[in-house]
This record gives sequence, structure tokens and C-alpha cells, in this order.
Amino acid sequence: MNAKKKNFWLTRLDYIFVLRPMLFFPGWSTLLAGYFISTRFEIFPPFEDLSRLGEIIMLISAFALMMGSTFVLNQIRDIESDKKNHKLFLISDGYISPGQAKIEVAILTVLSLLIGFLMNPAIGFLLFAFFVITGYLYNYPPARMKDRPWGSLLANALMGWLAFAIGWSAGNALHPDLLVDSLPYLLFNTALYLFTTMPDREGDQQSRKKTLAVVFGVGPLSVASFVLYMAGFITCLALGDYQALIFYVLSGPFFLAVVARRKVADAIRSTKFGILFFAVAVCLRWPLYIVLMVLGFFGTKLYFKKRFDLDYPNFSGK
Repeated sequence: MNAKKKNFWLTRLDYIFVLRPMLFFPGWSTLLAGYFISTRFEIFPPFEDLSRLGEIIMLISAFALMMGSTFVLNQIRDIESDKKNHKLFLISDGYISPGQAKIEVAILTVLSLLIGFLMNPAIGFLLFAFFVITGYLYNYPPARMKDRPWGSLLANALMGWLAFAIGWSAGNALHPDLLVDSLPYLLFNTALYLFTTMPDREGDQQSRKKTLAVVFGVGPLSVASFVLYMAGFITCLALGDYQALIFYVLSGPFFLAVVARRKVADAIRSTKFGILFFAVAVCLRWPLYIVLMVLGFFGTKLYFKKRFDLDYPNFSGK
């Protein structure tokens, strides 16, 4: 294969990686956590347990399509601030046009909803709610939740909760128990969300965006995130949720480092390792998940190295 043809196929991958597949893992981990709790999936199951493989594949496929759709919508709306923050450049730097991105959003959304409603109506409606909140209300007027500090916090908390609810509803009819079961995951994901607002603080200030990091600063957000972490830790102890306890214990030193030093680099590391430890806890219940993690990590790393000579993803503090 000649260099030109290789480059052609490499550029086609832009349409996959614009979906930000590394961000699928926090969503997938939360979805699978909800699924495993509702189906009473045993912790440390035999490695050959494939009894629910088809249902799990349909779930993660439907949710990946919907997450990708909403992540692309967010990039379409954030072109100017992404340029200033020097990130998410596939649309902002013109590798994919906004028009092409919108077509991709439409295709992904329809496919996701089709799979969801085929599984059961609750999953379909929850996927639709995810699109409305994270795709439309988060990005577009009149709500524009991403441009309002408390609106952005609410939207991101709901994103994580809906991920858990979609997985949970695959094994149970919707029930108030869902609200209780979801608490450790809601609190952990919201704590990590506060960290993610910190690196973009300068660019957001220049764009006159009022994020929580712009309004309150790194110090207060570090404390708030630690409070959420401790509330979640106590909750998973009270519920006897050993799945959640695994990633809470492993993440503890990173949260302590953030609250002690109040540095953005520590917040970035805490986010990356928090996501990793959450995924590790899920792998203990479904070991095949590690295959997805390895393929996703090294596939993304290879793409960004070959396409843009970038070292992404990584576990550094930047």
C-alpha cells in the first residue's frame, strides 16, 4: 500500500476518533456498574461466564453511539473555545466540517435509539433523555447548560446518572431502588467532573464562559470534589457496595493529593486514575471489559501518534 493510500485510510479514522472514544470508558463503566447491580452479577465470576454477552454488547453499542453523537454536538458548539484551549481540534481545525459532523450525529443518534428501543422501551427512553440533556440542553439555547456553572454541574451529574440508569434498567423495571443504588456512582463521577473543569480555566475565561472553575477557582473546587468523594465513600460502605468500594479505595490517595496541593496537574492525574480504577472494578465482574480497554487505549494512542504525532492518551498530569 502506497503512502497516499495509507494516508487516505488514516484520515477516514477521523470520523471515529472525533467521537472521543476514550471518553466512552467512564460512561461504559457506569453503565455496566448499573447493569451488574440490577442483574446481581457475581463479583469475581468465572472467566468463561458469557451468558449475558449479547445483551452487554447491545447495551454498550447503543450507549457508545449516543455518547459519540453528543460529544460531536459539543465540539460543533465549542469550535472557538476549543481553538483557544488547543484541544479537540478535529472539527475546530477543519479536519471534519461542521456539516459532515452534523450528518454523523444524525446517523449515530438514530442507530442508538433503534438498538435501545429494541432492547426495551425504558432503555430507549433513557437514551433519548441522555440525548436531550447532553446533546441539546447542554449545548444549545435557551438552556445552554454548559455555559452556566450550576447548569453544567447538573447536566454532567445527570449524564452519569443516566448512564447508570440505562444499565440498571436492562435488568430491572424502573424502581425507586435505582436512586439508592446509583448514589456512590453519581457522587464519584460528579467529583471527577469538577476536576475536568480546571485545565480549561484560562481558555474559558478568554471565551467569557462562566464555568465552575472560572467562578470559584481551583482551590474551592478541590475541596468540593473531596467532599463528594467522602460522601460517596461513606454511601458505598452503608450500602455494602463492594464494587464501588474498590475504586473509592484505590482513588483515595489521588483525591488527597488534589485537596492537599490544589494543583491542576494533580486533578488531571486523579481524573485519569479514577476512571482507570472504576474500569478495573468493572473488569472484576466482567473480565472481557479489559479487552475493550486495551484495544481502546492502544488503538487511540496509535491513531494520534500516526496521524498527528501526539502522545495521547497518557497518564501524565497534562
